Amino acid sequence: MKNILTLIAIATLAFSQWANAGSKLTGTWELEYAIYKNEKGEVVGEIKDKTTLSRKVLSEKHFAFITWDKTGKFIVAASGTYTFKGEDYKETVDVTSEARLMGKTYHFNGVVKQDLWIHKGMEDGTLIEEHWRRVQ
Repeated sequence: MKNILTLIAIATLAFSQWANAGSKLTGTWELEYAIYKNEKGEVVGEIKDKTTLSRKVLSEKHFAFITWDKTGKFIVAASGTYTFKGEDYKETVDVTSEARLMGKTYHFNGVVKQDLWIHKGMEDGTLIEEHWRRVQ
């Protein structure tokens, strides 16, 4: 399964080179920073200093991501469809290495400023804020 998801991520990356460049999100992004807060606003997790690495590739309608730790150990991968209208980013997972993500739809408020994409949204009572940097 991990090999299949890796192949999906690679195929999506290759496809993104030919995808319509009209979308603000089309291309390859790497996670720069993330913070996770519980319902009380307390920090329950944080990704910084490249302790966890993640790459997300988006075409016009599809996304794929893979996450690994700094030693190269695989953590999770997923793929699915997304929409981005105004500041409303929504993604639905249809393939994943982690069963709890299967079929989930995530709603985020997102903004793109040059090569920085920031989105925020709730997942199972946790506020997620992720900062993604476009890969050149």
